[in-house]
Amino acid sequence: MLFGLRERLPARWLVLGCLLPDLIDKPLFYGLLWARGHPDGLISGSRSVAHSGIFALALLALASRRPPLWAVFAGVATHLALDIGGELVVTPAADSSIWIAIFFPAFGCRFPKAPFHSIFEHLRLTAENLYVIAGELVGGAILLRAWRLRRKAQSS
Repeated sequence: MLFGLRERLPARWLVLGCLLPDLIDKPLFYGLLWARGHPDGLISGSRSVAHSGIFALALLALASRRPPLWAVFAGVATHLALDIGGELVVTPAADSSIWIAIFFPAFGCRFPKAPFHSIFEHLRLTAENLYVIAGELVGGAILLRAWRLRRKAQSS
C-alpha cells in the first residue's frame, strides 16, 4: 500500500473511511427525498457533507497521532480521489460535479445535484458506468487476493 500505510494503519478503519462518505451522504439524501418527495435545497444529491473538503479536514484535525483516525482520514481521501477519477472519465452536468462538494461552500451554499430521482435510477445509472464496473472488479480482485494471502498466512 502507498507509503507503507498498510503496515501502519488498522485495515478495518481504513475500509470504514473508504465507505464513510457514502454511508453518511446517501442515506441523508435518500431519507430527505423519501420524507419530502423532492430533494432538499441544500442536500440535493448523494454527495454532500461527507464528500466535502471540510469533512476531510475535520478528520485530519482529529487524527493527530491516532492510527484509527488516520486510517479513516486516508480512507475518506481515497474515496474522494476515486470520485474525482470517475468524474475525469465521465463528464457530469456542471451542477452535479464532485468539485462542488469538495470545495463546499466556495461555489455557493449548495451541494451537487443528483442526476437521478430515485435510488433505483441511481443504481441503474451506476450499473451502466464502465468506470464503476471496472473499479468494482479491481476492488473485488484486491479483496480476494488479500483474503487468499491472509488465509495462506494463517495456515502456515
